[in-house]
Amino acid sequence: MALIGVVDYGAGNLGSVMNALSRLGAEARFVRGPEELFAGGPFEKIIFPGDGHFASAMAALDKSGYAEAVRGWILADKPFLGICIGLQLLFDSSEEAPGVPGLGLIHGSVKKFPCRKIPQIGWNRVFLPQKHAGTGLFADTLDESFFYFIHSFYAAPDGGDLIAAEAEYSLRYCCAVERGALSAVQFHPEKSGGAGLALLENWAGGKIHAKERGFRGCKPLGEGVAEDPRSGAVARGRLPPSLMGHLAKRIIPCLDVDEGRVVKGVKFAGIVDAGDPVELARRYNESGADELVFLDIGASYKSRATLLDVVRRVAREVFIPLCVGGGVRSLEDMRLAMGAGADKVSVCTAALARPGLLREMADAYGRQCVVLSLDAKRVGGYADGRPRWNAFSHGGRRDTGLDALEWAAGAVELGAGEILLNSIDADGTAAGYDLELCAAALETVPVPVIASGGAGSLEQIARAASIADAALVASLLHFGKAAIPEIKDYLRGAGVEVR
Repeated sequence: MALIGVVDYGAGNLGSVMNALSRLGAEARFVRGPEELFAGGPFEKIIFPGDGHFASAMAALDKSGYAEAVRGWILADKPFLGICIGLQLLFDSSEEAPGVPGLGLIHGSVKKFPCRKIPQIGWNRVFLPQKHAGTGLFADTLDESFFYFIHSFYAAPDGGDLIAAEAEYSLRYCCAVERGALSAVQFHPEKSGGAGLALLENWAGGKIHAKERGFRGCKPLGEGVAEDPRSGAVARGRLPPSLMGHLAKRIIPCLDVDEGRVVKGVKFAGIVDAGDPVELARRYNESGADELVFLDIGASYKSRATLLDVVRRVAREVFIPLCVGGGVRSLEDMRLAMGAGADKVSVCTAALARPGLLREMADAYGRQCVVLSLDAKRVGGYADGRPRWNAFSHGGRRDTGLDALEWAAGAVELGAGEILLNSIDADGTAAGYDLELCAAALETVPVPVIASGGAGSLEQIARAASIADAALVASLLHFGKAAIPEIKDYLRGAGVEVR
């Protein structure tokens, strides 16, 4: 089998790619330096992955010497796979970094999505042009499969001949290219479950487990139940045109970890053991979870670092996105978390203490990797009757006095690309999510919002998913009161699109 090189130029989490290649049985290692990409080097194929800001990634490429080495590899028509920023850097330029030239290997530019809610974060369908259907990367019937996207900018090639796949998010756009031995995708195949592993197998060779091959993480286009917004009727069949191209709603198990064990309480107190994080992560990955959130809930108030070894062991078991938080106090902490297997990093207490940290994180890795974990509690109301929630720090133990929604808006301005909205009032109560808080947050911030706290029934999850971009679930799953396939079947029946 061909030796695959994974280019490490300091742009995001590369461990996920290596974990996926290992699952395929592919032979792979990190490229040790640009000289290994020259003639006579050890690799037959290379992967050029990464998350991050266009300017930061190009600076890292130029400084390390990889820019010219990668250009030479592609111009020699050797097998190449770019992922996420690894697609965007192939273009001439990007609106994310005006004046910063890209590698210039594909003529065109990278543009910002013309819509209010960015980044695009979540699972979206991929459509294949007829000329590419069943060939190359997307052989094995991957048309209309869901893949995981996380980006604010999209590639716009000058010509359409090399477009291998498209997706829809406020417009139809190119999300994959193929030309000769050059392939690149905007989404993350290493985090796209069975469909992503199948795509990597098409490119790299290898063999994936039969149950992973059978799980594509999607249903045929439009299958299920949907509410027609014109009539209000619920009818089986294809989704109405107004719902086409929307992201699937995410169901996200939350692993609250303390001293290496998953724990759960009520209103951030009364903590009880809920299991082993690695075992639970493996179970949720295999049962169709859309993402995992790993929160080291004791790190902030105990003033210690995140449990990175546990993060590494969890990351080896999952092929869906992993968000890690707790104890992240600096850009170096984010780097370590990304290196351990995180695809996104959430920050709460440290951002409240030093808001500029959010800008530093976004400048280094892109806002799509920065999640504000907002612990909010109702503290009364305003004279006009509107409720007021305050932002709490140190694991929900300290009232900062800050208006939670005002803090969320300010955090987005600084660089947060997503809000993990934790209702302290609802946490662990099984009484339902604080939907009023969710709705207020969605009106306030132009980024995705994850509803967290209070899931006690399938109906409550459906209500939250119909409002927010994703629903966090913990106790209901950890203690066996519901399973992810059961939740998704219920959501489909309620007209909520899931993968």
